[in-house]
Amino acid sequence: MNCAEIKKKIAFYLNDSSTTTGKVVDLALLAVNILACAQYVVGTYSETQHFGLVAADAAVAILFFVEYALRVYSAEKKREYIFSFYGLIDLLSILPSIATADGLVFLRVLKVLRILRFLRFLENETFFFGRISPFRLQVCRAVFSVFTILFVFAGMIFYSESINPLSTIKTFGESFYFTVTTLSTVGFGDFIPVSRLGMFFTALMIMVGAIVLPWQVGKLIRMLILAEAGKKTVTCPRCGLTGHDPDASHCKACGHVIFQKYDGDI
Repeated sequence: MNCAEIKKKIAFYLNDSSTTTGKVVDLALLAVNILACAQYVVGTYSETQHFGLVAADAAVAILFFVEYALRVYSAEKKREYIFSFYGLIDLLSILPSIATADGLVFLRVLKVLRILRFLRFLENETFFFGRISPFRLQVCRAVFSVFTILFVFAGMIFYSESINPLSTIKTFGESFYFTVTTLSTVGFGDFIPVSRLGMFFTALMIMVGAIVLPWQVGKLIRMLILAEAGKKTVTCPRCGLTGHDPDASHCKACGHVIFQKYDGDI
């Protein structure tokens, strides 16, 4: 097997979700992504880095680097991948773990962006267990968009507030609670940002939420309308099922004859 064939196989299995090997690779990447996010959240509750957290962070960084190197190696257009959205996210997922110099510690906040790696699993209807409908996929995307906004901005607000002695936000959980109450417009006021950076991230979160959430919900509504537009609202006299295909002459649930009126019928 020559280098070209090896590159094609690597590229195929890194993006495949239909074969057994592709599913195993996807599940492994999914597990690493979950571990990375969990390691970040748990680490915010510890003032000192325990061996287990350091080992988990190192393992995640190594696996991310190996994946990134394989994607660069197997990419036909390497420059295009490196500067693509996923290429930048893959690179930013590695940087926080290697930022050990004092002047680069701020890069560790980029760990929250690792959640964006899950977007690869929502690109199409093919999942580990099979295929789902486009509508259900859009529901997943909408839910993920909400959680991503909350997670990313909770991490950024935690970073900016936890180092301020006057702030009441000291853990990721408190920061996540604050983002939920703020974005939902409840705003109890028990947690508030006191740093200028925290205020900036809060304002940015509200603006991003005001743009992204209606956009995702709008997609859901359009898909629902299109789905319903292809159905006739005739009701089956036997089982009561409403909504049949335009050319249906029998109920798809019970088989009873249905009578549909089309445009132009008298």
